[in-house]
Amino acid sequence: MKLFSLLLSIIVFFVSLYFLVGEITYGIYTFNEVIYILLLVILMVICVTGVIINWSVFSKKRRGSVYLFVSNNFSKKAK
Repeated sequence: MKLFSLLLSIIVFFVSLYFLVGEITYGIYTFNEVIYILLLVILMVICVTGVIINWSVFSKKRRGSVYLFVSNNFSKKAK
């Protein structure tokens, strides 16, 4: 699930960057365009935060599974 969230954050970041660059190249003439650009920037900040939070998916050291067997003296059958 963390890997899906990381990939989704990266994809949405680049899609919003594409629209941000497209909007800036045409120019900013109205207040609505300013609001649109601010919303894109906020979306990009949210995506960066999601990448930072989920970056631990790649930094984990892959170790073998550790199984812990605990003996319980209370559940043993009485002789």
